[in-house]
Amino acid sequence: MKKQIAIVILLFTATSSLLMAGSIETKFVPTQPADNSWSFNLAIYGWATAIDGTISAGGRSADVDIAFKDVLKHLDMTFMGAAELRYQRWGFMGDLVYARLHDDIAPPAGIVFSSTHEVVKETIGTFLLSYRVVDAKPAFLDLFAGARVYSFYSQIVLRPNLGRQGFSANGTTTWADPIIGLRGRYYVSRAVFLNGYGDVGGFGAGSELSWQVLGGIGVQAARWLDLQVGYRALGFEYQGGRGSQEITTHGPIMGATIRF
Repeated sequence: MKKQIAIVILLFTATSSLLMAGSIETKFVPTQPADNSWSFNLAIYGWATAIDGTISAGGRSADVDIAFKDVLKHLDMTFMGAAELRYQRWGFMGDLVYARLHDDIAPPAGIVFSSTHEVVKETIGTFLLSYRVVDAKPAFLDLFAGARVYSFYSQIVLRPNLGRQGFSANGTTTWADPIIGLRGRYYVSRAVFLNGYGDVGGFGAGSELSWQVLGGIGVQAARWLDLQVGYRALGFEYQGGRGSQEITTHGPIMGATIRF
């Protein structure tokens, strides 16, 4: 039962995928100085997630507490990446988190199915338009607005036993949350900087509440390369036709950003 609950939770959360990320968001995407009209940044990152929360369905609820090592055992494939295109004080940011997970459960003796195979495919995309309200050394501050799109695909296959016919079912759940927030950076020295990011959204349009925060530290390893580490947490409260979820995904995150 615990494994079944874990797969259901993975259906409704960002893992690293995360993350993940995940989003993810584009916290790890720096910008060029203001004297360059156009700039482009590409980031690849990894998010080691743990999952906490509560799920409800059919009038019943269950608490969930899944460590990163348990998520990792079910992970088949993951990708996390972000990009930002800037023109002077304006920026357009995109972030993608994809993960494919599985679980195989052996039923009790005497059950007509030999085993249960479950597959979850998770995609989270974030799209933001930002404006730099503060652009003065040694810091900058951006305000942004946009949307975070969630898409979760799940498949359950009951393998036959005792001459019985097998069974397969699948479905997809998709929703989008409007979000607003800010991000900033402060340079402690010419090479070392601190990052901060926060957003809030949902507002009943998709989730009842969606939020994310990130804090980290980075170093400019070269004129074209930044390396960063930090801690990220993402949560949402979603009410759907089949139940509800209040989930928080959190853990350390690290990444590299290439500037063009």
